[in-house]
Amino acid sequence: MTGDRYTPDDMQEAVALAHLSVATGSGDDDEEVSVSWPAVTGSMPRLLPVPSAWWETPAVTSRALSARPEEARTARYFVRELLTCWGLEALADDAEMIIDELVVNAVLHGTRAGRIRANPGGGLAVLRLCMLRRVGEVMLAVIDPANETPMPRQPDWGGESGRGLQIVAALSHVWGWSPIAGHGKAVWAVLRDP
Repeated sequence: MTGDRYTPDDMQEAVALAHLSVATGSGDDDEEVSVSWPAVTGSMPRLLPVPSAWWETPAVTSRALSARPEEARTARYFVRELLTCWGLEALADDAEMIIDELVVNAVLHGTRAGRIRANPGGGLAVLRLCMLRRVGEVMLAVIDPANETPMPRQPDWGGESGRGLQIVAALSHVWGWSPIAGHGKAVWAVLRDP
């Protein structure tokens, strides 16, 4: 690490440790396993290059979503129910707000014309909501088919849109995105257990 910035080697080491602990099952709640996140400055997203298969590991709980704005309600319900099962109800309000913004952004920006992939059932592009519980934190993610980096906008003072990623940044410990080879990207946020 140099100053307050992580070098690519630091990030690769952190990712490798996280991947190893998930793959070996050593990251469950019975053990104190911790991965340090990069220091957060401002509201810009962090790039976290994790292996694409990481989102498919048994440690990640996921649910398919259609590329429709109404799916934000389904996602909020799923997140609240899972957090309640995990005994983390205290995170539910912030988690619902974050997942709502991530789903709506994925629908509006991650599935634009030309990027929509039909799912086997012939419907709209499928998004995936993913959750990972680690010691002291929960990672929420939405996977969409677009490759573009999510960038917060400076909204018009009277505008009704453009604040979603700013809300995600304000409510989360850290947030960012991870490219997924051949499948778009995951936009994620981490909440710390109070």
